[in-house]
Amino acid sequence: MLALFLLCCCAAADWIRGVEPDRQSLYKPDEDGFWTCLGNPEIRISFDKINDDYCDCPDGSDEPGTSACSLGRFYCANEGFHPSYLPSYKVNDGICDYDLCCDGSDEADGKCPSRCAQMKKEWDEETAARNAVISRGLAKKAKIQHKAHKQRTKLKYEITQLSAEIEKFEQELYGLNQLQAPTEKESAIISVFEQLDSKLEDLSSQISEKLQQLNTKRQHLRNLEEILETMSNEYNHNFNDPAVKAAAQAFQEYSVNQGLTKDEKHTDQASEVKSLFETLQNQLRDSEAEIRKLAGRGDEDQNELFDFKSTFKAMVNSFLGVSNRHQKIPSTRESEKRKKEIEDELKRLRRDLQTKEERLNKDYGPQQILMAMDDCIVDKIGDYDYRLCFVEKVEQIDRNGHAVRIGRFERTEFDEEKQQLKLIYEHGDKCWNGPVRKATVQLECGEKNTIVAVTEPEKCEYTLRVKSPIGCFEPVEA
Repeated sequence: MLALFLLCCCAAADWIRGVEPDRQSLYKPDEDGFWTCLGNPEIRISFDKINDDYCDCPDGSDEPGTSACSLGRFYCANEGFHPSYLPSYKVNDGICDYDLCCDGSDEADGKCPSRCAQMKKEWDEETAARNAVISRGLAKKAKIQHKAHKQRTKLKYEITQLSAEIEKFEQELYGLNQLQAPTEKESAIISVFEQLDSKLEDLSSQISEKLQQLNTKRQHLRNLEEILETMSNEYNHNFNDPAVKAAAQAFQEYSVNQGLTKDEKHTDQASEVKSLFETLQNQLRDSEAEIRKLAGRGDEDQNELFDFKSTFKAMVNSFLGVSNRHQKIPSTRESEKRKKEIEDELKRLRRDLQTKEERLNKDYGPQQILMAMDDCIVDKIGDYDYRLCFVEKVEQIDRNGHAVRIGRFERTEFDEEKQQLKLIYEHGDKCWNGPVRKATVQLECGEKNTIVAVTEPEKCEYTLRVKSPIGCFEPVEA
Protein backbone atom coordinates (compact mmCIF):
# COMPACT_ATOMS: atom_id res chain seq x y z
CA MET A 1 0.00 0.00 0.00
CA LEU A 2 2.82 2.38 0.88
CA ALA A 3 4.53 1.77 -2.48
CA LEU A 4 1.29 2.49 -4.37
CA PHE A 5 0.77 5.74 -2.43
CA LEU A 6 4.29 6.92 -3.20
CA LEU A 7 3.81 6.09 -6.92
CA CYS A 8 0.61 8.17 -7.10
CA CYS A 9 2.29 11.09 -5.37
CA CYS A 10 5.19 10.96 -7.79
CA ALA A 11 2.80 10.87 -10.77
CA ALA A 12 0.86 13.87 -9.43
CA ALA A 13 4.07 15.74 -8.89
CA ASP A 14 5.12 15.10 -12.50
CA TRP A 15 1.89 16.63 -13.91
CA ILE A 16 2.45 20.34 -14.61
CA ARG A 17 -0.67 22.52 -14.23
CA GLY A 18 -1.71 24.48 -17.30
CA VAL A 19 0.15 22.25 -19.80
CA GLU A 20 -1.68 20.05 -22.32
CA PRO A 21 -0.97 16.31 -22.23
CA ASP A 22 1.00 16.31 -25.49
CA ARG A 23 3.48 18.85 -24.05
CA GLN A 24 3.94 17.39 -20.56
CA SER A 25 7.10 15.65 -21.74
CA LEU A 26 8.72 19.04 -22.29
CA TYR A 27 8.60 19.72 -18.59
CA LYS A 28 11.22 17.28 -17.28
CA PRO A 29 14.29 18.29 -15.19
CA ASP A 30 17.78 17.29 -16.24
CA GLU A 31 20.02 15.12 -14.11
CA ASP A 32 21.09 18.18 -12.14
CA GLY A 33 17.49 19.14 -11.36
CA PHE A 34 17.45 22.08 -13.79
CA TRP A 35 15.09 22.95 -16.62
CA THR A 36 15.64 25.01 -19.83
CA CYS A 37 13.14 27.71 -20.97
CA LEU A 38 11.34 26.43 -24.07
CA GLY A 39 11.79 29.60 -26.14
CA ASN A 40 15.10 30.61 -24.60
CA PRO A 41 17.34 27.52 -24.27
CA GLU A 42 20.22 29.66 -23.00
CA ILE A 43 18.29 30.20 -19.76
CA ARG A 44 18.35 27.37 -17.18
CA ILE A 45 16.36 27.52 -13.98
CA SER A 46 15.81 25.15 -11.12
CA PHE A 47 12.92 22.82 -11.91
CA ASP A 48 11.14 23.77 -8.71
CA LYS A 49 10.74 27.34 -10.03
CA ILE A 50 8.09 26.18 -12.53
CA ASN A 51 4.70 27.63 -11.55
CA ASP A 52 6.21 29.47 -8.59
CA ASP A 53 4.21 32.59 -9.60
CA TYR A 54 7.35 34.40 -10.79
CA CYS A 55 8.21 34.85 -14.47
CA ASP A 56 11.78 33.63 -15.15
CA CYS A 57 11.49 32.88 -18.91
CA PRO A 58 10.89 35.71 -21.43
CA ASP A 59 8.46 33.48 -23.34
CA GLY A 60 6.51 32.70 -20.17
CA SER A 61 6.96 28.96 -20.56
CA ASP A 62 7.97 28.51 -16.88
CA GLU A 63 4.57 29.75 -15.63
CA PRO A 64 1.88 27.88 -17.59
CA GLY A 65 -0.33 27.49 -14.51
CA THR A 66 -0.11 31.00 -13.02
CA SER A 67 -0.71 34.60 -14.15
CA ALA A 68 2.89 35.66 -13.57
CA CYS A 69 3.83 35.79 -17.29
CA SER A 70 1.69 37.89 -19.64
CA LEU A 71 2.66 35.89 -22.74
CA GLY A 72 1.73 32.49 -21.29
CA ARG A 73 -1.25 30.26 -22.11
CA PHE A 74 -3.21 28.12 -19.69
CA TYR A 75 -4.55 24.78 -20.89
CA CYS A 76 -8.13 23.88 -19.89
CA ALA A 77 -8.79 20.15 -20.24
CA ASN A 78 -12.61 20.59 -20.10
CA GLU A 79 -13.12 16.86 -19.70
CA GLY A 80 -16.16 15.62 -21.62
CA PHE A 81 -16.22 18.75 -23.79
CA HIS A 82 -13.79 20.68 -25.99
CA PRO A 83 -10.37 21.56 -24.52
CA SER A 84 -9.20 25.15 -24.99
CA TYR A 85 -6.63 27.74 -23.95
CA LEU A 86 -6.94 30.74 -21.67
CA PRO A 87 -4.57 33.74 -21.59
CA SER A 88 -2.35 33.36 -18.51
CA TYR A 89 -3.31 36.76 -17.10
CA LYS A 90 -6.84 35.41 -16.49
CA VAL A 91 -5.62 32.54 -14.30
CA ASN A 92 -6.45 32.89 -10.58
CA ASP A 93 -8.08 36.30 -11.13
CA GLY A 94 -11.14 35.30 -9.12
CA ILE A 95 -13.39 35.12 -12.22
CA CYS A 96 -14.77 31.84 -13.58
CA ASP A 97 -14.05 31.96 -17.30
CA TYR A 98 -16.54 29.27 -18.28
CA ASP A 99 -16.59 30.33 -21.93
CA LEU A 100 -13.05 28.91 -22.21
CA CYS A 101 -12.58 26.79 -19.11
CA CYS A 102 -15.89 25.07 -18.42
CA ASP A 103 -14.14 22.79 -15.92
CA GLY A 104 -13.21 25.77 -13.68
CA SER A 105 -9.54 24.73 -13.60
CA ASP A 106 -8.38 28.33 -14.15
CA GLU A 107 -9.25 29.14 -10.53
CA ALA A 108 -7.62 27.21 -7.67
CA ASP A 109 -9.17 25.54 -4.62
CA GLY A 110 -12.36 24.49 -6.44
CA LYS A 111 -13.72 28.05 -6.59
CA CYS A 112 -15.35 27.32 -9.97
CA PRO A 113 -17.19 23.98 -10.16
CA SER A 114 -17.21 22.28 -13.58
CA ARG A 115 -20.04 23.09 -15.99
CA CYS A 116 -18.73 21.02 -18.87
CA ALA A 117 -21.54 18.46 -18.77
CA GLN A 118 -24.21 21.19 -18.94
CA MET A 119 -22.37 23.09 -21.65
CA LYS A 120 -21.86 19.88 -23.63
CA LYS A 121 -25.61 19.26 -23.50
CA GLU A 122 -26.39 22.81 -24.67
CA TRP A 123 -23.78 22.52 -27.38
CA ASP A 124 -25.24 19.25 -28.61
CA GLU A 125 -28.74 20.75 -28.70
CA GLU A 126 -27.55 23.82 -30.62
CA THR A 127 -25.57 21.64 -32.99
CA ALA A 128 -28.59 19.39 -33.59
CA ALA A 129 -30.79 22.43 -34.25
CA ARG A 130 -28.18 23.94 -36.54
CA ASN A 131 -27.72 20.68 -38.40
CA ALA A 132 -31.48 20.37 -38.78
CA VAL A 133 -31.57 23.84 -40.37
CA ILE A 134 -28.67 22.84 -42.61
CA SER A 135 -30.44 19.62 -43.57
CA ARG A 136 -33.64 21.43 -44.51
CA GLY A 137 -31.63 24.14 -46.24
CA LEU A 138 -29.71 21.54 -48.24
CA ALA A 139 -32.98 19.95 -49.34
CA LYS A 140 -34.15 23.31 -50.67
CA LYS A 141 -30.74 23.99 -52.15
CA ALA A 142 -30.94 20.68 -54.06
CA LYS A 143 -34.18 21.87 -55.67
CA ILE A 144 -32.56 25.19 -56.59
CA GLN A 145 -29.58 23.36 -58.09
CA HIS A 146 -31.94 21.16 -60.09
CA LYS A 147 -33.75 24.25 -61.36
CA ALA A 148 -30.42 25.89 -62.26
CA HIS A 149 -29.34 22.74 -64.11
CA LYS A 150 -32.59 22.70 -66.11
CA GLN A 151 -32.27 26.39 -66.95
CA ARG A 152 -28.66 25.92 -68.04
CA THR A 153 -29.61 22.92 -70.19
CA LYS A 154 -32.47 24.90 -71.71
CA LEU A 155 -30.18 27.86 -72.35
CA LYS A 156 -27.66 25.65 -74.15
CA TYR A 157 -30.46 24.20 -76.29
CA GLU A 158 -31.74 27.70 -77.14
CA ILE A 159 -28.23 28.77 -78.13
CA THR A 160 -27.92 25.71 -80.38
CA GLN A 161 -31.29 26.45 -81.99
CA LEU A 162 -30.45 30.11 -82.47
CA SER A 163 -27.11 29.25 -84.05
CA ALA A 164 -28.82 26.84 -86.46
CA GLU A 165 -31.47 29.44 -87.33
CA ILE A 166 -28.81 32.09 -87.93
CA GLU A 167 -26.89 29.70 -90.18
CA LYS A 168 -30.06 28.95 -92.16
CA PHE A 169 -30.80 32.64 -92.75
CA GLU A 170 -27.16 33.34 -93.61
CA GLN A 171 -27.28 30.62 -96.27
CA GLU A 172 -30.51 32.02 -97.70
CA LEU A 173 -29.00 35.52 -97.75
CA TYR A 174 -25.88 34.18 -99.45
CA GLY A 175 -28.06 32.49 -102.09
CA LEU A 176 -29.96 35.71 -102.76
CA ASN A 177 -26.72 37.65 -103.08
CA GLN A 178 -25.39 35.04 -105.50
CA LEU A 179 -28.56 35.24 -107.60
CA GLN A 180 -28.32 39.01 -107.71
CA ALA A 181 -24.61 39.07 -108.39
CA PRO A 182 -24.34 39.44 -112.20
CA THR A 183 -22.45 36.87 -114.25
CA GLU A 184 -20.16 37.92 -117.11
CA LYS A 185 -23.07 37.53 -119.56
CA GLU A 186 -25.46 39.41 -117.29
CA SER A 187 -22.93 42.18 -116.78
CA ALA A 188 -22.72 42.62 -120.55
CA ILE A 189 -26.53 42.80 -120.78
CA ILE A 190 -26.66 45.31 -117.95
CA SER A 191 -24.02 47.36 -119.78
CA VAL A 192 -26.26 47.46 -122.89
CA PHE A 193 -29.18 48.69 -120.82
CA GLU A 194 -26.99 51.31 -119.19
CA GLN A 195 -25.76 52.52 -122.59
CA LEU A 196 -29.32 52.61 -123.90
CA ASP A 197 -30.44 54.50 -120.83
CA SER A 198 -27.64 57.02 -121.39
CA LYS A 199 -28.66 57.47 -125.05
CA LEU A 200 -32.26 58.02 -124.03
CA GLU A 201 -31.18 60.70 -121.61
CA ASP A 202 -29.12 62.42 -124.33
CA LEU A 203 -32.01 62.17 -126.79
CA SER A 204 -34.43 63.57 -124.25
CA SER A 205 -32.07 66.48 -123.62
CA GLN A 206 -31.76 67.22 -127.36
CA ILE A 207 -35.53 67.23 -127.87
CA SER A 208 -36.04 69.45 -124.83
CA GLU A 209 -33.40 71.83 -126.11
CA LYS A 210 -34.94 72.04 -129.60
CA LEU A 211 -38.41 72.58 -128.18
CA GLN A 212 -37.06 75.33 -125.97
CA GLN A 213 -35.35 76.98 -128.94
CA LEU A 214 -38.58 76.70 -130.96
CA ASN A 215 -40.64 78.28 -128.19
CA THR A 216 -38.15 81.13 -127.90
CA LYS A 217 -38.28 81.84 -131.65
CA ARG A 218 -42.06 81.72 -131.65
CA GLN A 219 -42.15 84.25 -128.85
CA HIS A 220 -39.77 86.56 -130.74
CA LEU A 221 -41.89 86.21 -133.89
CA ARG A 222 -45.08 87.11 -132.05
CA ASN A 223 -43.43 90.20 -130.61
CA LEU A 224 -42.25 91.31 -134.09
CA GLU A 225 -45.65 90.67 -135.63
CA GLU A 226 -47.32 92.85 -133.02
CA ILE A 227 -44.89 95.72 -133.70
CA LEU A 228 -45.32 95.54 -137.50
CA GLU A 229 -49.09 95.18 -137.26
CA THR A 230 -49.29 98.29 -135.10
CA MET A 231 -47.10 100.19 -137.53
CA SER A 232 -49.16 99.05 -140.57
CA ASN A 233 -52.51 99.99 -139.04
CA GLU A 234 -51.40 103.34 -137.75
CA TYR A 235 -49.28 104.36 -140.79
CA ASN A 236 -50.29 107.82 -142.14
CA HIS A 237 -50.09 107.86 -145.92
CA ASN A 238 -49.79 111.65 -145.91
CA PHE A 239 -46.24 111.12 -144.67
CA ASN A 240 -44.25 110.31 -147.69
CA ASP A 241 -41.61 108.08 -146.00
CA PRO A 242 -40.42 105.49 -148.51
CA ALA A 243 -38.81 103.23 -145.87
CA VAL A 244 -41.88 103.08 -143.66
CA LYS A 245 -44.13 102.63 -146.69
CA ALA A 246 -41.99 99.72 -147.93
CA ALA A 247 -42.03 98.05 -144.47
CA ALA A 248 -45.83 98.33 -144.24
CA GLN A 249 -46.31 96.81 -147.71
CA ALA A 250 -43.88 93.99 -146.85
CA PHE A 251 -45.84 93.15 -143.67
CA GLN A 252 -49.13 93.11 -145.62
CA GLU A 253 -47.64 90.63 -148.08
CA TYR A 254 -46.30 88.58 -145.11
CA SER A 255 -49.74 88.51 -143.51
CA VAL A 256 -51.32 87.19 -146.75
CA ASN A 257 -48.74 84.38 -147.00
CA GLN A 258 -48.52 83.66 -143.21
CA GLY A 259 -50.52 80.42 -143.31
CA LEU A 260 -48.30 78.84 -145.96
CA THR A 261 -45.13 79.87 -144.14
CA LYS A 262 -46.30 78.33 -140.88
CA ASP A 263 -47.20 75.09 -142.58
CA GLU A 264 -43.74 74.87 -144.10
CA LYS A 265 -42.09 75.57 -140.77
CA HIS A 266 -44.26 73.04 -138.99
CA THR A 267 -43.34 70.50 -141.65
CA ASP A 268 -39.64 71.12 -140.98
CA GLN A 269 -40.16 70.77 -137.20
CA ALA A 270 -42.14 67.54 -137.60
CA SER A 271 -39.36 66.12 -139.75
CA GLU A 272 -36.81 66.86 -137.05
CA VAL A 273 -38.91 65.22 -134.28
CA LYS A 274 -39.68 62.25 -136.54
CA SER A 275 -35.98 61.85 -137.18
CA LEU A 276 -35.25 61.85 -133.46
CA PHE A 277 -37.89 59.18 -132.76
CA GLU A 278 -36.63 57.08 -135.66
CA THR A 279 -33.22 57.27 -133.95
CA LEU A 280 -34.87 56.08 -130.74
CA GLN A 281 -36.59 53.20 -132.55
CA ASN A 282 -33.32 52.09 -134.15
CA GLN A 283 -31.48 52.26 -130.84
CA LEU A 284 -34.17 50.16 -129.10
CA ARG A 285 -34.16 47.60 -131.93
CA ASP A 286 -30.36 47.37 -131.96
CA SER A 287 -30.23 47.10 -128.16
CA GLU A 288 -32.86 44.34 -128.04
CA ALA A 289 -31.06 42.34 -130.71
CA GLU A 290 -27.75 42.72 -128.89
CA ILE A 291 -29.30 41.68 -125.56
CA ARG A 292 -30.94 38.58 -127.07
CA LYS A 293 -27.64 37.65 -128.68
CA LEU A 294 -25.82 38.03 -125.35
CA ALA A 295 -28.53 36.04 -123.55
CA GLY A 296 -28.21 33.27 -126.14
CA ARG A 297 -31.90 33.00 -127.06
CA GLY A 298 -34.29 33.74 -129.89
CA ASP A 299 -37.48 35.74 -130.13
CA GLU A 300 -39.54 32.64 -129.31
CA ASP A 301 -37.81 32.00 -125.94
CA GLN A 302 -40.23 33.15 -123.22
CA ASN A 303 -38.10 32.22 -120.18
CA GLU A 304 -36.77 35.62 -119.20
CA LEU A 305 -33.35 36.36 -117.86
CA PHE A 306 -34.52 39.96 -117.76
CA ASP A 307 -38.00 41.07 -118.63
CA PHE A 308 -36.96 42.87 -121.87
CA LYS A 309 -40.39 44.07 -122.73
CA SER A 310 -41.17 45.58 -119.34
CA THR A 311 -37.67 47.02 -119.06
CA PHE A 312 -37.88 48.68 -122.49
CA LYS A 313 -41.33 49.96 -121.63
CA ALA A 314 -40.07 51.40 -118.35
CA MET A 315 -37.22 53.13 -120.20
CA VAL A 316 -39.47 54.61 -122.86
CA ASN A 317 -42.02 55.73 -120.27
CA SER A 318 -39.21 57.38 -118.40
CA PHE A 319 -38.07 59.03 -121.64
CA LEU A 320 -41.62 60.33 -122.10
CA GLY A 321 -41.70 61.51 -118.48
CA VAL A 322 -44.46 59.20 -117.19
CA SER A 323 -42.50 56.91 -114.83
CA ASN A 324 -39.37 56.58 -112.70
CA ARG A 325 -36.31 56.11 -114.89
CA HIS A 326 -34.59 53.80 -112.39
CA GLN A 327 -37.60 51.65 -111.52
CA LYS A 328 -36.50 48.08 -110.76
CA ILE A 329 -38.10 45.04 -112.34
CA PRO A 330 -40.55 43.15 -110.05
CA SER A 331 -38.28 40.17 -109.40
CA THR A 332 -35.52 42.47 -108.17
CA ARG A 333 -37.89 44.33 -105.84
CA GLU A 334 -39.09 41.08 -104.31
CA SER A 335 -35.52 39.89 -103.85
CA GLU A 336 -34.49 43.15 -102.19
CA LYS A 337 -37.52 42.99 -99.89
CA ARG A 338 -36.65 39.44 -98.84
CA LYS A 339 -33.02 40.42 -98.24
CA LYS A 340 -34.13 43.27 -95.99
CA GLU A 341 -36.39 40.91 -94.03
CA ILE A 342 -33.55 38.41 -93.56
CA GLU A 343 -31.02 41.08 -92.53
CA ASP A 344 -33.43 42.49 -89.93
CA GLU A 345 -34.15 39.02 -88.59
CA LEU A 346 -30.42 38.20 -88.42
CA LYS A 347 -29.78 41.34 -86.37
CA ARG A 348 -32.47 40.31 -83.89
CA LEU A 349 -31.26 36.70 -83.69
CA ARG A 350 -27.62 37.72 -83.20
CA ARG A 351 -28.55 40.11 -80.38
CA ASP A 352 -30.55 37.34 -78.74
CA LEU A 353 -27.68 34.88 -79.18
CA GLN A 354 -25.16 37.31 -77.68
CA THR A 355 -27.38 37.87 -74.62
CA LYS A 356 -27.82 34.14 -74.04
CA GLU A 357 -24.12 33.36 -74.51
CA GLU A 358 -23.17 36.10 -72.03
CA ARG A 359 -25.62 34.61 -69.51
CA LEU A 360 -24.27 31.09 -70.09
CA ASN A 361 -20.66 32.21 -69.54
CA LYS A 362 -21.31 34.45 -66.52
CA ASP A 363 -20.06 33.43 -63.07
CA TYR A 364 -23.07 32.13 -61.12
CA GLY A 365 -21.18 30.41 -58.34
CA PRO A 366 -20.66 26.68 -57.59
CA GLN A 367 -22.62 24.54 -60.07
CA GLN A 368 -23.98 27.84 -61.50
CA ILE A 369 -26.63 27.74 -58.76
CA LEU A 370 -27.36 31.48 -58.96
CA MET A 371 -28.80 30.94 -62.43
CA ALA A 372 -31.99 29.84 -60.66
CA MET A 373 -31.96 32.79 -58.21
CA ASP A 374 -33.89 35.30 -60.31
CA ASP A 375 -35.96 36.64 -57.40
CA CYS A 376 -35.55 39.69 -55.12
CA ILE A 377 -35.92 40.08 -51.35
CA VAL A 378 -36.52 43.21 -49.24
CA ASP A 379 -35.79 43.53 -45.51
CA LYS A 380 -35.69 46.52 -43.18
CA ILE A 381 -32.37 47.05 -41.40
CA GLY A 382 -32.19 50.17 -39.25
CA ASP A 383 -33.69 53.19 -40.99
CA TYR A 384 -33.54 51.68 -44.48
CA ASP A 385 -35.05 48.92 -46.54
CA TYR A 386 -32.54 46.88 -48.49
CA ARG A 387 -33.51 45.18 -51.73
CA LEU A 388 -31.33 42.32 -52.93
CA CYS A 389 -31.86 40.92 -56.41
CA PHE A 390 -29.33 38.10 -56.37
CA VAL A 391 -28.17 38.21 -60.00
CA GLU A 392 -28.95 41.85 -60.64
CA LYS A 393 -28.38 44.49 -57.94
CA VAL A 394 -28.43 45.68 -54.31
CA GLU A 395 -30.41 48.80 -53.40
CA GLN A 396 -30.87 50.95 -50.30
CA ILE A 397 -34.35 52.50 -50.00
CA ASP A 398 -35.18 55.37 -47.65
CA ARG A 399 -38.51 56.01 -45.94
CA ASN A 400 -39.65 58.17 -48.90
CA GLY A 401 -39.16 55.30 -51.30
CA HIS A 402 -36.05 56.78 -52.92
CA ALA A 403 -33.72 53.98 -54.01
CA VAL A 404 -29.93 54.19 -54.24
CA ARG A 405 -28.14 51.45 -56.16
CA ILE A 406 -25.34 50.04 -54.02
CA GLY A 407 -24.01 47.80 -56.77
CA ARG A 408 -24.63 45.51 -59.74
CA PHE A 409 -23.92 41.81 -59.57
CA GLU A 410 -20.46 41.05 -60.96
CA ARG A 411 -19.12 37.71 -59.71
CA THR A 412 -18.90 35.22 -56.84
CA GLU A 413 -16.15 34.21 -54.43
CA PHE A 414 -16.09 30.83 -52.70
CA ASP A 415 -13.93 30.00 -49.66
CA GLU A 416 -13.29 26.26 -49.83
CA GLU A 417 -11.87 26.07 -46.33
CA LYS A 418 -14.73 27.95 -44.67
CA GLN A 419 -17.32 26.65 -47.12
CA GLN A 420 -18.70 30.16 -47.57
CA LEU A 421 -20.10 31.74 -50.71
CA LYS A 422 -19.83 35.50 -51.26
CA LEU A 423 -21.55 37.60 -53.92
CA ILE A 424 -19.75 40.69 -55.21
CA TYR A 425 -21.69 43.77 -56.37
CA GLU A 426 -19.88 46.74 -57.93
CA HIS A 427 -20.46 49.93 -59.97
CA GLY A 428 -23.20 51.33 -57.75
CA ASP A 429 -24.26 54.97 -57.50
CA LYS A 430 -21.52 57.40 -56.51
CA CYS A 431 -21.52 58.54 -52.89
CA TRP A 432 -21.81 62.25 -52.18
CA ASN A 433 -18.24 63.53 -52.24
CA GLY A 434 -17.02 59.94 -52.07
CA PRO A 435 -16.29 56.77 -54.06
CA VAL A 436 -18.66 54.61 -56.08
CA ARG A 437 -20.71 52.28 -53.89
CA LYS A 438 -20.15 48.53 -53.80
CA ALA A 439 -21.23 45.61 -51.64
CA THR A 440 -20.31 42.10 -50.54
CA VAL A 441 -23.06 39.65 -49.65
CA GLN A 442 -21.92 36.98 -47.18
CA LEU A 443 -24.24 33.99 -47.46
CA GLU A 444 -25.13 31.92 -44.39
CA CYS A 445 -27.23 28.79 -44.18
CA GLY A 446 -30.94 29.40 -43.78
CA GLU A 447 -34.24 27.95 -44.90
CA LYS A 448 -35.42 31.28 -46.37
CA ASN A 449 -33.77 34.17 -48.16
CA THR A 450 -33.40 36.87 -45.50
CA ILE A 451 -31.16 39.89 -44.99
CA VAL A 452 -30.14 39.72 -41.33
CA ALA A 453 -27.54 42.51 -41.05
CA VAL A 454 -25.96 45.36 -43.01
CA THR A 455 -22.71 47.11 -42.07
CA GLU A 456 -20.48 49.71 -43.70
CA PRO A 457 -16.91 48.86 -42.64
CA GLU A 458 -15.49 51.34 -45.15
CA LYS A 459 -17.11 54.44 -46.62
CA CYS A 460 -19.62 53.38 -49.28
CA GLU A 461 -18.51 49.74 -49.02
CA TYR A 462 -21.32 47.62 -47.61
CA THR A 463 -21.39 44.11 -46.17
CA LEU A 464 -24.69 42.25 -46.08
CA ARG A 465 -25.21 39.07 -44.07
CA VAL A 466 -27.85 37.05 -45.85
CA LYS A 467 -29.35 33.71 -44.88
CA SER A 468 -30.30 31.49 -47.80
CA PRO A 469 -30.50 27.80 -48.76
CA ILE A 470 -27.67 28.40 -51.24
CA GLY A 471 -25.44 29.25 -48.25
CA CYS A 472 -25.88 25.73 -46.82
CA PHE A 473 -23.14 23.09 -47.00
CA GLU A 474 -22.73 19.66 -45.48
CA PRO A 475 -22.30 19.95 -41.65
CA VAL A 476 -18.96 19.17 -40.08
CA GLU A 477 -19.02 16.45 -37.41
CA ALA A 478 -18.66 17.87 -33.89
